[in-house]
Amino acid sequence: MTPGTIYLHKDFVFQDGTTKDKYLVVLGNLNDGTVLVAKTTSQGHHYRIDFGCQSANRFPAFFFPVSSGRFKKNTWICLSEFYELNENDLVQGLATGGIFRIGHLGNPFTRDLQFCAKGSDDISAAQEAMIDGSLAP
Repeated sequence: MTPGTIYLHKDFVFQDGTTKDKYLVVLGNLNDGTVLVAKTTSQGHHYRIDFGCQSANRFPAFFFPVSSGRFKKNTWICLSEFYELNENDLVQGLATGGIFRIGHLGNPFTRDLQFCAKGSDDISAAQEAMIDGSLAP
C-alpha cells in the first residue's frame, strides 16, 4: 500500500472495539504485509486550525483545510493512535466493497505527514521504523 493513500473503511474497528465508517491514511508498511495507518476526523474541537503538523499538541495531528483539495471537509489526521493492519485484509476489503480508495495526498504532503507522525510521542519505535522504510520521495 502506498504511503499517502486515503481509504474509506466501512465498519472500521477502533482500539476500544467500537466500529464506524472511517477515513484512513497510509503512513508506511513492511514487506511482511503490515500497513501502518492513521485515522482522520473532521471534528476539530481538540485541534488548531492551522495547516500542517501539530505533533507537539496535546492531541497530535496534521491538519488539511478543505481548501487544500485533499478532503471534502476540514480534516485532521490523528497522530495519537496508530493502527497496524494486514495488507491482505485491506486488499480483500477493496475487492468486496468494504473499503474504498478515495485518493492520495501527493508525495510532498505525504512526506510532511510522515515526518510529523514520527514526531508524535504516541508512535512506537517499530512504527517509526515502518515509516522510515517507506518515506515518500
